[in-house]
Order: sequence, then C-alpha cells, then structure tokens
Amino acid sequence: MVLAIVALMQIAFALDGHPVVPLWPPGTANVNPDVPEKVSADKKRYSNIQNPSLTVFKPENPNGTAVIICPGGGYQIEACGVVGWPVAKVLNESGITAFVLKYRLPTTKNVDFKHPVPLSDALRAIQLVRHRAAEFGVDSDRIGIMGFSAGGHLAACAGTLHSAYRFGVDEISKVSSRPDFMALVFPVISTQKNLAHGCIHLPLSSECSPRQRTEMSCEQNVNATTPPTFLAHAKDDTTVPYGNSVVMHEALKKQGVSTELILYEKGGHGFGLGRAGTDSTQWPGDFICWLQEVGILN
Repeated sequence: MVLAIVALMQIAFALDGHPVVPLWPPGTANVNPDVPEKVSADKKRYSNIQNPSLTVFKPENPNGTAVIICPGGGYQIEACGVVGWPVAKVLNESGITAFVLKYRLPTTKNVDFKHPVPLSDALRAIQLVRHRAAEFGVDSDRIGIMGFSAGGHLAACAGTLHSAYRFGVDEISKVSSRPDFMALVFPVISTQKNLAHGCIHLPLSSECSPRQRTEMSCEQNVNATTPPTFLAHAKDDTTVPYGNSVVMHEALKKQGVSTELILYEKGGHGFGLGRAGTDSTQWPGDFICWLQEVGILN
C-alpha cells in the first residue's frame, strides 16, 4: 500500500510520453486529484487545476541544468500548450531538463486558492526538483524558474519571496525553495500606476493584509538573495507594458543582483517562442547565451 502511494506521488500519468509528477502528497489540504482539469478545445489551455503537477521534459543529452516553466494566462488559465510544452522542447535542445508547472489559480471557483496558494506550488516545484535532482539527472544548484506574463509574476514571486514562506511538513519541504536563477518573459511585475496589469490583483483576497499587497509588486521585494535574472520584453507590448521588466531590472541592479534585460522592438504580448517576422524570435537564443555568460550552462 505504501509503495503504491509513493508510486502515485512520483508519476501520476504521462502526457505524450512525458511523466507528470504531482507536487503534493495524498491528503494535502486544498489538493484534490479527483477533480478533473478544464481543457480548451485546442487542448492548449488549462484551468480548474486542483492537483498541481510538473510535466517532465528530458533532453537526449542532459547537462544538469533544470528550468521550471510557469505558463501565463492572466491567473485565469494556463497556456501550457503555448508557453509551456513548446518552450520545454526548445530548452531540451540545449540539454536543459524542463518541468512545466500546473499551479492552482486564484480565480478557481468554489475553492480558496488566493495568495499564497499559487506561490506555494511554485516553491514546492523547486523543492521537489531539488529533492529528486539525482533521479531527474540535474544538479541541485542549477535549478531555475521561468515564467511568462502572469506566470512571470508567479516566477518573480518565487524568486523574491522564497525566504518569507514555508509550506508542507515532509522531507521535500525541508529543501531550499530558492531558485538558482530566473527567466521572466513579458512578465507582469508591478502594481505601480501605468504599469500594472489587472491580473496582478487577482491573487489577493478582499481580506488581504498590507504586507500581501506589497508582495504582489515584485520589484518591491527584491533583495540580495534574489537570484540572477534574465528579462525579455517587447517594446510594442500593449497588454503588459515593458516598464514592468525595466523596474524589475533596476531593482535587481540596486541590490547588486546579476541581471540582463533585453527589449525587442517588435513582438507584442504573448509572443511565445517569438512572433514570426520580429526580433522577439531571438529570445530563446539570448537566454541560452545569458546562461552561459553567468556560468549556469556549460
């Protein structure tokens, strides 16, 4: 019986041959594996996620670097088939082991998944990969987190608030939840006027504390323990102003954290792996170059 439960925890099922690993053990509060996810007609967008998980994408020639990917979707859906699996496969080409995170959404009906529930899933993902690094074939000190749009906000929260929260009581929960690096692509970052996207307020409940409101503006939570960060944004993004990436970049520099900001001329918002015909297609290559420059990728 115990072995069966452990097996269930380790690999629940496979997505096109890729293992799917539940984040939390059976019986965890506010986690229900019996509730089915909602999937869009094109099978690229997910919601009603009540059993958060990681889908594992292993490269043919792993180099020990790992990236946990947080798909965006305005904290209302998760575009796993747009900025999740395709990105994971591209990272695999550079030897990076990728994990696509399905996290609980604060807009899920009939449950309370407000802040810090999504954050707990992001931090748990880092801990799980680090705890099982040998099994996944990755180095425990080369585990990063990447996020797009609202997923970028979640990733930035993980990178800035990792020391402020602790979740769980098992062995995995004892492992460090600090990512070794971050990659934020057209991210939602700030609550500042003229920068804030509406989704930044969705994780907050009506009874949230002043501290939790401050935690939503990621640039205000940067400190010396925030990991090295790569930022990519398009100047013509009319959905999430590129100023979000700029204020994050400036906050990182102020704290002495290594950071790279690349602003592309064209690409708009949600350009995924890059919008055809624009310079935004350069970002995956620029990210790989940055990993090499900071010594994360050999």
